[in-house]
This record gives sequence, C-alpha cells and structure tokens, in this order.
Amino acid sequence: MIPVNFPQANVVYGPPPSLDESQCRRIPAYMAQITGGSCDGEDIVVVAWKPDEEDMEKLMQGGVVYLSCIGGLPPHYLTTDFDLAKKPA
Repeated sequence: MIPVNFPQANVVYGPPPSLDESQCRRIPAYMAQITGGSCDGEDIVVVAWKPDEEDMEKLMQGGVVYLSCIGGLPPHYLTTDFDLAKKPA
C-alpha cells in the first residue's frame, strides 16, 4: 500500500530523525484535536493508504491489513470514508 494525499490533509510527516526517506516515506495527514465526547482535547492524526493490485488481490481473497506506527500509538478507528462532517460512533 502507498500513502496518498487527500483533500483534508493539512500536514506532511517525514521520517523521524533516526531514519531517512529510503527507510520511511513522507506521508500526508490530517491533524487536529478532538472536540467533544470522551476523547475531548486529544490529538487525532488521519492518514490515507491506497492498495496496489497485489494488495487488492490479497484482500479479495480474505487477506488482512496490518498497521504499524513508529513513535506513537496506533489509531483505533479505521474507515473507508473520511468526512469531517461525520463523527465516528
């Protein structure tokens, strides 16, 4: 999968100081603070990934998506529709 830009992206993250771009790609992201609810005031980062043909074949055969994060906690909410007007349940 490759990271892709999307309309709501407002920041681009680069590799951490210990890595270079051959080890860790730059990635567009949406960064903000959550307002309201049980996570009020917490930071949120959203990134978008696009599967290539090989990824799609694996997914169509029941494969799974693995997510890893360097230097932070992984997101706990995944979706195929990122709309700022909608709030996750």
